[in-house]
Amino acid sequence: MPTFSKVYHRPTRGHFGSTKRYRRRSQLGSQISEFGGAIIILVVFVLIPMLDFVVVPIRWMMAQEIVNNYARKLAMCETLSQSYATMEADPSLKDLLQNIGGVQVKLIDMHVRISRSSTMSSQTDVYIVNQPRRIPPAWLPIADNQSRLFSLELIVHSNMSPAILLSGINWPIPGITAPIPMLVTASHEWGNLGRNPRTGNYFINE
Repeated sequence: MPTFSKVYHRPTRGHFGSTKRYRRRSQLGSQISEFGGAIIILVVFVLIPMLDFVVVPIRWMMAQEIVNNYARKLAMCETLSQSYATMEADPSLKDLLQNIGGVQVKLIDMHVRISRSSTMSSQTDVYIVNQPRRIPPAWLPIADNQSRLFSLELIVHSNMSPAILLSGINWPIPGITAPIPMLVTASHEWGNLGRNPRTGNYFINE
């Protein structure tokens, strides 16, 4: 009667250890790939928009400081004609703003705002002067002994670009694919309300 014997095979030394190491490497590789995808999403959808939100306000604050200083400078001119000439002189206000970088000046509106209290009501009457020598006699400094406030105002219409603009999109989206329209304003009280001794006209109306 034949006899059967059991044969036991001893596993090769290190076989189970290598299998465990292989599994650990596979898990680590999948984690790295998932982490890389998360980093890309974080950069595209979080960091870039945050960077844009930071850059545009900084450019606006720099532009606001320049416009404030310019409004003060123009209001201290002797005549309104001199104020307009100073605004266009080199370096002009437009050049100073565009030198900030990412700022495109579309339009600069400078005018004198004259305010006076109405004798018939508590409301305040306002008259806007956009050119020299255009103030009517009734709105001159002491035409009828009513107090008046003369203010030089600057309004700058501009486009400010964020740090990064995305391409490949057919329609403009402000702040993402196109610059953001921004308004920068400043005003300062007009300084010289005297008369020209040679012409007898008010300096603000020359």
